Amino acid sequence: MGSRRRNLLCSALLLIALVASAAQPQHDSGTASPRAYPHLFPYQQGWLGADAAYSVPLGNGKSLWFFDDTFLGAPDATSRRQATGFIHNSVGISHCSGLKCSFQYFWRVQSAAKPQPIFAAPGSDWFWAMDAFLCKGTLYIALMQMHAAGSGAFGFAYSGAQLASIPNYTEPPSQWKIRYQPLNRGGMAVPGVSVVANQGPGGNPDPSNPHGADYAYFFTLAGKEPYLALLRVPLAELDRLARPGHAHWQVLDNKGLWETWKDSATVLPVDSAKVMRPGATEMTVRWHRATQQWIAVYPVGLERDAHYSLSSSLTTGWSRPRKLFAYPEMDASNPNFTPHLFCYADKEHVEFENPGELAFTYVCNSTQENEVTRNGNLYHPILVIRSLPKE
Repeated sequence: MGSRRRNLLCSALLLIALVASAAQPQHDSGTASPRAYPHLFPYQQGWLGADAAYSVPLGNGKSLWFFDDTFLGAPDATSRRQATGFIHNSVGISHCSGLKCSFQYFWRVQSAAKPQPIFAAPGSDWFWAMDAFLCKGTLYIALMQMHAAGSGAFGFAYSGAQLASIPNYTEPPSQWKIRYQPLNRGGMAVPGVSVVANQGPGGNPDPSNPHGADYAYFFTLAGKEPYLALLRVPLAELDRLARPGHAHWQVLDNKGLWETWKDSATVLPVDSAKVMRPGATEMTVRWHRATQQWIAVYPVGLERDAHYSLSSSLTTGWSRPRKLFAYPEMDASNPNFTPHLFCYADKEHVEFENPGELAFTYVCNSTQENEVTRNGNLYHPILVIRSLPKE
């Protein structure tokens, strides 16, 4: 397997290596039939498909999109058979009126023979995007830092995690001025698989604390049998949180109290709360005022369904995984089905939601390179809108 193909599979196969699948999802109570929109993300401007797809709505129908492993080609290319390049992350900007959208895609040095990703890791490492948020005129995005290790589909490992800050995020992404801060080293605690700030009742993610709105909350993949822990850092310290060297970070313990995360530590304390199980490398956690609940959207291993969990509190009481949506591509009767197919990368996108709705994307991939190259219906985000789950 070539190095490009191995890297393409890493972001999906990471779910096999790092997601605990012991929890048995419960079935969702009756909901209206979901509606899928498989052609929202056009192949244009040389962008020929990618996975991940976190989004940040900017208002007035405009959103930023963060993609991971991305196929590229000439500006007039419309098929992955015409791909000439491959990078580990790219950025999109959408302008939408309802579901009628136009897209622009960006990476560094777009006209160069060797295109570069928007987020560049040091040395031979690479970055995969995690969740992003806006705070006080700056865009922040958490990044997984990866490196090659060994060979084959699992020939990769964590180098750590970083937080990128972008004060000029309203300019074209190829012109962004990006500052990086290390969040952790290694892979035993990866902050930022989802980040919550300025959400929740009255804008406070943790209303049990009158000062809870003063923090950003980082869902963190942790442990040898992965679970999701919860870290927080003051919003006022977002530009001064690099580790080691700063002690602003706090971790939720199993008594529901916030304790200091030692600034030189690379693992979480043994008494850190297991806020959600299983852990997932790609997910979102968002507040829904209509139901007064948080909803987490995520994959569980490489099962045939997207999943969700609900809680009335960010910090505790999360339900067991429930089935959100059955990936149609994994049904043998679907024209895109093959025995090598798998789907993943489930994330919510509030900018597409009307009252009572949940909008999310997923991506389908294959362990066979030629299936991804030939079939343009694979390896790009697919939008689904369904009724909002509730207890």
